[in-house]
Amino acid sequence: MIRTLYIDMNSYFASVEQQERPELRGRPLGIVPTRTRATCCIAASIEAKQFGVKTGCAVPDAQKLCPHIRFVLARHQLYVQYHQRIVEAVESCLHVTSIRSIDEMAARLMGPERQPEAARRIAVRIKKTIAERIGKFVRCSIGGGPNLWLAKVATDVEPGPDTLSLLRPDDLPHRLYHLNLTDLPGIGRRMSIRLNVAGITTVERLYSLSEADMQRLWASKVTGTIWWCRLHGVELPSRLTRRQSVGHSHVLAPEFRTHEKAFEVMVHLIQKAGRRLRRLKYCANRLTLSVRFDEGRRWKQEMKLPAISDTLNLVRCAAEMWPHQPLGTPKKVSMRLTDLQPQHLAEPLFAEQRRDNRLAHTVDAIHLRYGSQSIICGAMLKARESTPTRIAFTQIPDATLDFD
Repeated sequence: MIRTLYIDMNSYFASVEQQERPELRGRPLGIVPTRTRATCCIAASIEAKQFGVKTGCAVPDAQKLCPHIRFVLARHQLYVQYHQRIVEAVESCLHVTSIRSIDEMAARLMGPERQPEAARRIAVRIKKTIAERIGKFVRCSIGGGPNLWLAKVATDVEPGPDTLSLLRPDDLPHRLYHLNLTDLPGIGRRMSIRLNVAGITTVERLYSLSEADMQRLWASKVTGTIWWCRLHGVELPSRLTRRQSVGHSHVLAPEFRTHEKAFEVMVHLIQKAGRRLRRLKYCANRLTLSVRFDEGRRWKQEMKLPAISDTLNLVRCAAEMWPHQPLGTPKKVSMRLTDLQPQHLAEPLFAEQRRDNRLAHTVDAIHLRYGSQSIICGAMLKARESTPTRIAFTQIPDATLDFD
């Protein structure tokens, strides 16, 4: 029985560029955030990956691996627009039950759809629809399995891009044995080392563990049980999640590496974080600012907040902390809002707070109608072009609000 299909777009950013620009098709590409050799590839095309270029590969290293690679400046708003179109294309075939990242989504199968041949037909239709509506250069791997986790694993069971693989209960565990431990979602380098120390070096050995063994290995009854269920195809009920933080960071351009101009960038980051916080309907109880300096030193300071979400008060708090940092040349600024709680649990008691909240929501409405540059904080006037919105793969920006 196949309960879930998992759709994983192949070399997503690079494939979108190849779909948009015919001269890039069939060529090794590295997608970069800025035009400088001091950056890295945030994505690589299928052709570049064949030379060993991976996400996170530094530009000089990518050139050594693939001398004829072409570097393309990322266009994040375009990738979000394509993402929305891809979701619509999949929705026309099967309801998308969860967006996992900018290039991954999952769809739950129901009733007769869970039969392997029916699931395969649906997956083939999804691939065909994406090719017809989005373009034949935007390809995906689709996996199916008895639970969400195994459906994701199935996207990597077969080598290469544009695959379609179903993991039926009868396929377990032998079809997993050729995978490395780090091929399994949730097992990174550190966890792999921990497993190796415990004598577990293969997926076959991991699969042979009892539920109690996994509970001891993960030092948690809950986590150990989750891993045992994942591997054995048991479908776990979805868990309600609560956002823990909202934040942004930015490596400063050379012209912004002064104390005053770095603060302009910080204010811009705070404005974007506040806008997202309000859209998610949360308030923050803590603001953390941090600066990394050229010489490698770091400064960090926190401030407790009275459950606020309006930009004006967030900037005031940042301005109060900013002078406490040491002298130096700032290279990177970061901010994070934490200790979040839902807005409906943090109704302001004082008239001044309610006024500031109304002002923030009014500004958000103006941004939504006239664009995010229609009203800006004076302190970030010169920095508004210095911090373009980037995409974190697990967090998809709102095309109407997040792009400046």
